[in-house]
Amino acid sequence: MLSKAIRRVVLVTRVNKRNISCNELSSTTINIVKSTAPVLAKTGYDITKTMYNKMLSENAELRFLFNASHQLEIKNEIAHQPRALACMMYNYAENIDNLKLLEKAIESVAQKHVSLFVLPEHYTIVGENLLWAIKKVLGEKATIPILQAWKEAYFHLAGIFIKRENEIRTNKALQIGGWEGWRSFIVARKVKESSVITSFYLKSKDGKPVLNYKPGQYTALKLCTEKVKACRNYTLSKAAGDNKYRISVRRQEPAEKGAPPGLVSNFLHDHINVNDEVLLGVPSGVFTFNHNHANDEKPIVLMSAGVGLTPIVAMLDFILKNNVKKSVTVIISNRNKDVEALHDWFVASEEKHSNLQVVFLYDDPLRLSSKTLNASKLDKLLPNKDCHYFFCGPQGYMKMVCEQLLKWKIPEDQINYEYFGPTRPL
Repeated sequence: MLSKAIRRVVLVTRVNKRNISCNELSSTTINIVKSTAPVLAKTGYDITKTMYNKMLSENAELRFLFNASHQLEIKNEIAHQPRALACMMYNYAENIDNLKLLEKAIESVAQKHVSLFVLPEHYTIVGENLLWAIKKVLGEKATIPILQAWKEAYFHLAGIFIKRENEIRTNKALQIGGWEGWRSFIVARKVKESSVITSFYLKSKDGKPVLNYKPGQYTALKLCTEKVKACRNYTLSKAAGDNKYRISVRRQEPAEKGAPPGLVSNFLHDHINVNDEVLLGVPSGVFTFNHNHANDEKPIVLMSAGVGLTPIVAMLDFILKNNVKKSVTVIISNRNKDVEALHDWFVASEEKHSNLQVVFLYDDPLRLSSKTLNASKLDKLLPNKDCHYFFCGPQGYMKMVCEQLLKWKIPEDQINYEYFGPTRPL
């Protein structure tokens, strides 16, 4: 493990000598990039969409890192991945003179990159294509000073990411059970949890210990078959501790709006069985429950919609196994009981623990909507508002929850949530 870490440091050094630098940005660069923020607010998506189209068509080695459905514009809705990068570009330009404001966002992305084993050389490819797209979209407005400033700014930010990702990788590789890159795992059990969700219990192929993780974290799963070459992040859906991992995967059917069926999720459901081999990245992520949340007097509220259930399950499993005594309320929203996973586990847990309350909410058979959980219901379910909140689900659901918590003036450090896929603003 240590020799790999040393080789990676050498690689980072080589990349830095070529393009990437962690040196301070010049005041000229800061002023020019900051002045482009209004332009990016209008054209950022066009730039990133153009960039991804070119980069993924010309760099096959990068395609497996990206979910192709996140590049699609469906029923006039902008594509998820270009939107996420456009938001990051704008926020970077707007706050380039105070990057501390972006520390949480940078850490979240760095964690995803570590799990997916994004490497320093990938940043060079992205940077070259991004600068090309800026010129392509803005035309004559992309003057030489603007392009030069954005080149310096991009590779400065890339240097920050590479340094942080190097730290995370090295730390994880040196822990008990840790590794770097991709590691072979065997499917020990495959359990159908509902009509759409199946759990896969995974043990290391080499039989050696596996890295512990925080409840709420995810692992990247990579498939390299004749039919599918792709990787996805999946939440580890139980607390750590038995030298096995569990992921609970929803079969992604074609959406009403025209999105294609999930490539990896359908392959896992239909073709991956007990004793089959998959590759996993190291557990990563910032949406976690920890002992600090358990040690004060504030109650805990865990909320989910749909497959957003998976990190909530891991958190509750951790809370119960660590005998946390304070009040815990779990609110689970689903379309119907047929698609709901792990219902019996929640019921049994509530019966065993007097400090636990579980609320199940259902909607119509076809879709999850605002009728399932809205601000009025939330207000009635939670008479004590001063809690630690953790929630995960579709964007509309999380937006509603977040807005309600802000109306209750819940402090930011008590509001915790995560997107599945590219991060979007609530």
